[in-house]
Amino acid sequence: MIAVGRCPHLDGLQFYNPANGSFVTSIDYKFQNHIASGAKFGYQYQPGMFIYRLDESNAVFTPKFPLDSEVLVHTHSPPHVAKIVGVPSYDRPDIYTVFFPDGSITEYSERENIISAAPSPQVSTRLSLLPSWIKDNVNATLFLSNMPKPRHGKLRLSSEDSWIFYPGNQVDLSQGIPLPDLSADCQYLLDTGQLFRGHSKFRRVYNARAQLQLRDCILCHVSAH
Repeated sequence: MIAVGRCPHLDGLQFYNPANGSFVTSIDYKFQNHIASGAKFGYQYQPGMFIYRLDESNAVFTPKFPLDSEVLVHTHSPPHVAKIVGVPSYDRPDIYTVFFPDGSITEYSERENIISAAPSPQVSTRLSLLPSWIKDNVNATLFLSNMPKPRHGKLRLSSEDSWIFYPGNQVDLSQGIPLPDLSADCQYLLDTGQLFRGHSKFRRVYNARAQLQLRDCILCHVSAH
């Protein structure tokens, strides 16, 4: 059996029987210190789990290096990468157990400043100047200055990272209108009423274009009389 602890109701120790899952209390027992109970009964040991008494001299804390996290061990140059498999316990409040790729396991004290957190991998992100609504296969209305009328369609991002406007339901590349400098010209197209979000009504598109032309006319022609 496996010794659990002192019985709270009777004199003696409480034992667990893995064969039938029962608990018994006895004062007639003998410990077999040379046999590990986990291996004896087929239980797998989970490292890093500790249960200890909490009193005034002890406080619940979060270890500096969490279990299963990668750390750098600065015993050599360059430092070796290892994995935390054991965190500090009540009896050993500053000892970390690390596992190396070659299969070796070593313990280090936090006070020695030998281990440090491994840097997280950097995820490259591309800075985009486009509005958040401009995405691949999004609906848009295009009315360039050289177009006779506005068109509804979709904005598509090609494999060469260039934008193409496809009128209607067209997917043929020859029918698309390339917008190679959309990242640089997007705000200008929006301000001049040449690009609209979604399938805007043509009346709204014409009204916006007329208002912009009127504004430019008033700002450009000033009388001195």
